[in-house]
Amino acid sequence: MIARWVEEHPFAADTALAVLIVAFAVPNELGETSQRLAGVAFSLALAACVPFRRRAPVAVFVVVSVLCLVQFAVLERIAAGDVVALIAIYTLVAYSSLGAIGTVCGVIGALLAALRWQDSAPDLSLLQVAATTVISVLLAATLGAWRRSRRMELSALRERNRLLAVERDQQAALERARIARELHDVVAHSLSVIVVQADGAAAGAQQRPEQAVAALGTIGETAREALGQMRRLLGVLRERDDAQLAPQPGAAQLDALVEQVARAGVPARLSREGRPRDVGGEVDLTLYRLAQEALTNVLKHAGPVSRVDVVLRYRDDAVELLVRDDGRGAKAGGDGHGQGLIGMRERVGLHDGTLEAGPSEQGFEVRAVVAA
Repeated sequence: MIARWVEEHPFAADTALAVLIVAFAVPNELGETSQRLAGVAFSLALAACVPFRRRAPVAVFVVVSVLCLVQFAVLERIAAGDVVALIAIYTLVAYSSLGAIGTVCGVIGALLAALRWQDSAPDLSLLQVAATTVISVLLAATLGAWRRSRRMELSALRERNRLLAVERDQQAALERARIARELHDVVAHSLSVIVVQADGAAAGAQQRPEQAVAALGTIGETAREALGQMRRLLGVLRERDDAQLAPQPGAAQLDALVEQVARAGVPARLSREGRPRDVGGEVDLTLYRLAQEALTNVLKHAGPVSRVDVVLRYRDDAVELLVRDDGRGAKAGGDGHGQGLIGMRERVGLHDGTLEAGPSEQGFEVRAVVAA
């Protein structure tokens, strides 16, 4: 609790430390019989540097070093506030890249202090005084090095957490885009088939009631299939244990897809070229969704057509899908949204493929090549 408060309020914590140093040093200096005012002055000056040690560790170290050097000429004994010199060395090592230089300067200063004020400790030899001061400096530097290492570890953890958060957001965005593509492909295709069949049934309900009945049957079948796919997708999104899972559609289901479109009144035909092979689940799903979206666009925009060709061509290192109609072509109007082509390009881009879509000489053509 205290450590967290110190980390969050460094200036206030260092100010409190300076107050404690003053509370210790001033009474100690006043208890001396000589140079009281000079000792108090140096102790106050040294303590005044403490609140700024983390903001400017190098500057504080320089100021403290100068004050300590002035003491050599002014005082006949060590001041109680000289403990700030150890704090300055600790801070320089912990918060600056000049820690090694500061440690060397601190050791030299400790030896000079032992030579200058050895008489202030008559019970100790010069070697003992020098060893005590040098060990104090090295201990302060060691604690500073540990603190620096700890700070670097915490900084690395924070950076790792930041990168993980960025990666999580990116993955979430990709997942939203994937779900949006799936929903668009399922709903748009099914609704397009339903709309075409409903229009045909309404137009021929009186003159050709048998065709209207067949169209209504196709509408019901398509709606049930779309509803089942939606339920499975929503079940997976909600992570339900009892969600009805089914294999994703692929190139093997293209025959059923083309047949469904043909039942809707579009003369679509499927042909395969090359040697069919297993191309993997994601590529297989991509080929199906591309064909589904291209045929949906034929239903929505191509108008009256006499021929729709769906060609699946297997190459040595890729699979090519071609959907070509002889409808309106460049004269076909869009719905103003363009989500279908966007989703197709995204799908192809995930597999480093290429997509060409545009009017041809006799209609509209979609050609996709996916590495497989």
